[in-house]
Amino acid sequence: MSNDPQSEGNSHTNGNGAAPRGNLAEAETSEQQSQYIELGLLRVVPMTVTVEIGRTSMTLGEILDDLGVGSIIRLDRHSGEPAEVYVNGALFARAEVVVMNDCIGAKIIQMIEPAGAARPAGLR
Repeated sequence: MSNDPQSEGNSHTNGNGAAPRGNLAEAETSEQQSQYIELGLLRVVPMTVTVEIGRTSMTLGEILDDLGVGSIIRLDRHSGEPAEVYVNGALFARAEVVVMNDCIGAKIIQMIEPAGAARPAGLR
């Protein structure tokens, strides 16, 4: 065995106690890959997506007495205002309501950044 402190089998430091650059870069790459793999496993988890075009409040009496076939419910948004897109109850984006082949859809026009935390890259 050598008396050289750098060759004594401690491959995690470079003699001055710091990790060698190559190992640190490899560790960061490995961590990024494991985060991607973990997110990859979550990609099959079902999520509830709700597109809300508006809200209103009504009394039980108004609902029972005034609502029926052909009734119009006035909402809190104006025509042309964006709808809100929620994922599992959390505001995710704003969207424009569109019609595609006789179906209603939502075209994302603005992503909402979560408060306090960055959204994973797969969700941008």
